[in-house]
Amino acid sequence: MELLKFYQTMIGEARSPQKMYYGNIVMYLYYSNFLVYICKQKKYLPMNTYRFSYQLIIAFLIFACIGCSNQKKDEFDSKIVNIPVSADGKNEKARMPKFEFEQTQHDFGKLIQGEKVSFTYKFKNVGDAMLVISSVLPGCNCTVAQFTQTPVPPGETGSITINFNTETKKGLVNSTVVVQANTYPADTRLSFTANVDLP
Repeated sequence: MELLKFYQTMIGEARSPQKMYYGNIVMYLYYSNFLVYICKQKKYLPMNTYRFSYQLIIAFLIFACIGCSNQKKDEFDSKIVNIPVSADGKNEKARMPKFEFEQTQHDFGKLIQGEKVSFTYKFKNVGDAMLVISSVLPGCNCTVAQFTQTPVPPGETGSITINFNTETKKGLVNSTVVVQANTYPADTRLSFTANVDLP
């Protein structure tokens, strides 16, 4: 009877699905103990009913354990979730780094096929957290890039240098370089153009 009173109290004060769920477990335990009590009264129930009651108790416990497991799997602590930018793209709380490039596009002009040229994109971290470049992905195998690989503090500068080989190119060339960093958005695109003439 004490378990039943506790169950009624738990349900009456429930403010969340978690309390309701534990209240149901208490209910299972109450009825399980009640069935055991009845089964022990041999003059009321035969032996096969006694065994069936224990099987029913085990089924209740398995059901309760599966429910607990599913609930814990679906729950997570909201404190570990970090959403740096809201749905409207604005962010006023999270400290984030931010690129500010002197230029994001460069024109090499006219080149003779076989020439190798390079250009350096300079940037400043105008955010309020360390800026870390994870990778720089050229748009074609004719381009190789070097970049600042150490964290760039707020207010400091860094650079990304591309080396363009025109050996297999001719005519107008448009290419992009994708910079991946801990910024928002994570990808920043740089581009360059060139007009390659045959020798």
